[in-house]
Amino acid sequence: MSKSKIDLVNSALVLVGDGVITSLDDQTTQALVANTILEDFIEAELFETRWRFATETTPTTLVTSATHPTGLGIFQIPTGTIRVWNVYDGTRSIGTGWQMEGDKVLLDGDANSVISIERTTEPPVGNWPPHFRLAVVFRLAAAFCMALTENEDKSQILLNWSESYARKARSSDGGQSSPRAIKGRQILGSRQGGGLSRSSNEGII
Repeated sequence: MSKSKIDLVNSALVLVGDGVITSLDDQTTQALVANTILEDFIEAELFETRWRFATETTPTTLVTSATHPTGLGIFQIPTGTIRVWNVYDGTRSIGTGWQMEGDKVLLDGDANSVISIERTTEPPVGNWPPHFRLAVVFRLAAAFCMALTENEDKSQILLNWSESYARKARSSDGGQSSPRAIKGRQILGSRQGGGLSRSSNEGII
C-alpha cells in the first residue's frame, strides 16, 4: 500500500517499466517529472469532487484589519483549503449569502458571528481510500509514460485505468454514510437547494 508521495511516484514508475527513485530530490528525469506534476495532479483530483475523506468544516474569524466597500464582513479562508463548498453561521448553512474574493469569504456577518467553512483539504496519503490512490497512481503513470517513453497508446490505456478507478472512488466515497445526518434536516435542505450557490461561489485557493 502506498503510504507516502514517493510511494505513489514509484508505483507509477513501476507501471511504465521504469526504475524507482529514492527521493523526490533525486537529480533524475523521473524525480524532475514527479516534482513538476505530482502536486498539481493531487490537487486536481481533490478539487473535482466533494470527497468525504478530504472534507472538513473549520471555524474561521473576521478579518478586523480590513473593510470591504460592500460593507460585508471579511472572513479568512483557512490555509490548506483546496476548495470551499459551503459556509455556516453556527449550524445553519447561509445558502447563497456568501461569495469568495481571493483567500477571503464575504458575507453578512461580524465579530459576533460563528462562521465555519466546509472545505476540501489534502489528507495524508495513508488516509486516502484505495481507489482514489490508484486513480492518482495511474494518472501519474500516464504522464510518466508520455514524458519518458512517448508511447501515446500505453499512456492512454493508463489514463483510462485512472478514470475507471476515479469512478469507483466516487461511488464508494458517496456510499459511506448518510450526508449531514448529524446536523439534521435544516442543513440537508440547504444542501438540496444549494446547487446554484456552490456553482457560483465555490473556488480554488
